[in-house]
Amino acid sequence: MIALRPGRKLSVQSNPVRMLLSAAPWRATGYLASYLLAGPALFAVAALAVALGLVFMQLTVTVTLTVGSAWVIRCLAQVERGRAALVDEPVPYAYQEAAKPGLVGQLKARCGDPVTFRDIACLVLMFPFLLLLDLLALVAWLVPLAGVSLPLWFWAVNYRQDDGGSLNGVWIGGPDDGDPGFRIDSWPVALITAAVCLGLALYACRLVVAAARLHLTVAHTLLRPPPDPLARAKRILTEPGPLALVSTSPPTGLTLSEGHSS
Repeated sequence: MIALRPGRKLSVQSNPVRMLLSAAPWRATGYLASYLLAGPALFAVAALAVALGLVFMQLTVTVTLTVGSAWVIRCLAQVERGRAALVDEPVPYAYQEAAKPGLVGQLKARCGDPVTFRDIACLVLMFPFLLLLDLLALVAWLVPLAGVSLPLWFWAVNYRQDDGGSLNGVWIGGPDDGDPGFRIDSWPVALITAAVCLGLALYACRLVVAAARLHLTVAHTLLRPPPDPLARAKRILTEPGPLALVSTSPPTGLTLSEGHSS
């Protein structure tokens, strides 16, 4: 099981009231809500760039356009990396440098870079899952919040009847949906509903933070540099070895000549 990335700005409190009053659920709300606006735009442009890149790749005279499509993908991925700053530090990145100058070298570096395919996976393939995740989490979080605020505005809602009359209050379900439902048209009912929604909000705030952490984990998994398989070997070569712990100086109290003669 993959552990969710905690996020520096998504602290989880054991006390549900402190959790509700902390900045974590509100930062998570901003992170998820911004994806509802930016995600479809990133998906549309990225999908178009991928489609055009595949077409341009078949024609040798449009190498420049193919490289441009890969560059567009990178720019879009940078937007998603930067959005992580709402709840955590921006996602790091590292792309391959062109080994040879010219368009052919740029084409091999950009289109053959595995990081580019990971960018496409995040922007295009994971878009439906991330959009659904963020939407459901926001609905589960914002609906109880709206219920908590019912005593402030329920009396200002007017419901027009078939006979031309009107009733004040908020319908939950409502006759128009074919369900009996119930109408919140008095202060006692509004206060009881607000209390129930407050209890739900105490748990919904954890849900929205967990959804933001899951979204952040997906972004880090796909958009950060892949792990270096030789990282451990490089670390061993750069770190001091066990022989560095053995002192090469002569024993205390002996001169250099005495140490050799003994």
